[in-house]
Amino acid sequence: MHSPRTAYWFLAPALILYLAFVAVPIAQVVGYSFFSWDSGQLDQFVGFANFARLGTDSVFWAALWHNAVWVVLTLAFPLLAGLLLSAILAERRPNTVRALAAIYFIPRTIPLVVAGIIWGWIYNPIFGLLNYGLDILGLGQFAHAWLAEESTALFSLNVVGAWTFFGFCVVIYLAAIQSIDPSLYEAADIDGAGWGAKFRDITVPLLRNSTLFLGLYAAIEAMRFFDLIWVTTQGGPGYATEVLTTHVYKTFFLVGDFGYAAVLSVVLLVIVLSLASLSFWLLRSR
Repeated sequence: MHSPRTAYWFLAPALILYLAFVAVPIAQVVGYSFFSWDSGQLDQFVGFANFARLGTDSVFWAALWHNAVWVVLTLAFPLLAGLLLSAILAERRPNTVRALAAIYFIPRTIPLVVAGIIWGWIYNPIFGLLNYGLDILGLGQFAHAWLAEESTALFSLNVVGAWTFFGFCVVIYLAAIQSIDPSLYEAADIDGAGWGAKFRDITVPLLRNSTLFLGLYAAIEAMRFFDLIWVTTQGGPGYATEVLTTHVYKTFFLVGDFGYAAVLSVVLLVIVLSLASLSFWLLRSR
């Protein structure tokens, strides 16, 4: 038998890469957050002064709120709709299930940058398909400049995010439903339970772990969203679609305030790691 030391030798290359490209850069960003910068050069140690700026940064709190809204909207539509649709599809023939699941999963394979460009055309107030369709249906009064109005921009972008996430939820739920013991549904049929009762009392409780996984995964992804928002609105109009990632990008690359950008990055890292730890703990405990 090989000694434990041999296993560490096999792990060494991965650990070295992790330290070089993950741990060390994170440590550098944390260190930079305690300094002020002048023309891209370290100026002086300021301690927690950069962190104190968070309390008066209205853009930061707006961005954090938008991240929270994004999480809630993602949980409200893709998860619920995916759960309901997967329960309906599970009763169809296997070939039909596989074909439809593949179709629903297609948006997930589209890069978010490409999805943003496509939906930018759909939302275009002049030649966009959405407003054109509303006009055809006689609902032209509901037409908007969807991505240019503060009241609709965030919700419109979340629809795009939900469109890309919905198929993933369907596939995960379908896989979980297929693992449920069919005898449970057979017993429910004998007792005269309808589809709704079986869905409420059998499917939903037994998919609790899958729902927990998808919910926490959606929350983590919502905190890391950047490309879709940047390619469509860049956080606008005003700060209507500003999120933490776009605030970090603007602070670092456009404003050049490297110390405060490092602080924002540390806050984002703490939130994501907290969600990931919560996810690991909950799933492991179950």
